[in-house]
Amino acid sequence: MKTTNPRILRLMKARKAAEQKQTEASKKAVGYIRVSTEEQRDSGLSLGAQRESITAFAKSQGYELLEIIEDAAVSGATKPMDRPGFSRILDLAQNESFGILLVWKFDRLARHLAYAVATTQTLHEDYHVTLRSVTEPIETESPMGQTIFSIFAGMAMMEREAITERTLMGRKAKAKQGGFAGGKAPYGYARDKEGGLIIVPEEAGVVQKIFALHRQGLGTKAIAAHLNAEGIPTRGGRPWIFSTIQGMLHNEKYEGNVEYYFKSTEKESWVELGQHEAILPPKASKRVG
Repeated sequence: MKTTNPRILRLMKARKAAEQKQTEASKKAVGYIRVSTEEQRDSGLSLGAQRESITAFAKSQGYELLEIIEDAAVSGATKPMDRPGFSRILDLAQNESFGILLVWKFDRLARHLAYAVATTQTLHEDYHVTLRSVTEPIETESPMGQTIFSIFAGMAMMEREAITERTLMGRKAKAKQGGFAGGKAPYGYARDKEGGLIIVPEEAGVVQKIFALHRQGLGTKAIAAHLNAEGIPTRGGRPWIFSTIQGMLHNEKYEGNVEYYFKSTEKESWVELGQHEAILPPKASKRVG
């Protein structure tokens, strides 16, 4: 017997409309791409390559790809909810605009297992959005798929930690031999094709000027003010500040040395004679407190 209760009829109508909306959304997809600065520098992983893979996959599956949202230069250690691009994805999910979230690999979602699993569950349970990787044959819609995803995410995290440890060991070995073990080249230098340091003449002149002013008795704030008054910009085009000057006055690389501090299970630091050309003669700097 069919009900004639207006309240029940409204609920049934609302449920049917919601199911219809979910059905329509299940054919629509949004892509999510992410890359950290380190990944672009060290592995050549690009947003463009991820975009092409997602676009091709969506076409092969018959999905209507609404858009591809990116988080550029964002670490996978950052919670997905704290990223500007992923925040927009959540807004679209709340509006039930799509039903499939496509990523190049699951690690684009998060580096940490807890973040990846929690985000996947939120997407599925709260917004009826299924996460799919275009390169890994795992679905996250069913309980079994979620379990397999959790195992896979855990294995990926272990692999990344192993890679990080091997990379750290390599950097330590290179540093102990006097090589430049990665990171941003200090002002006055640039990275060469082999990853070492080469002098940038115009910047090296500013470095020498800074140390000369310091030997004359000027403090870090006075040196910064002097450079700004002369219209000498930093590498990024911003004004000089005292903390930048202070860091340069402590930098062993200007005297041809390398000094490294590695924060790992055991904190290690040391100074070695470097393989790069010095901008200053040894002991040219007067240490500041």
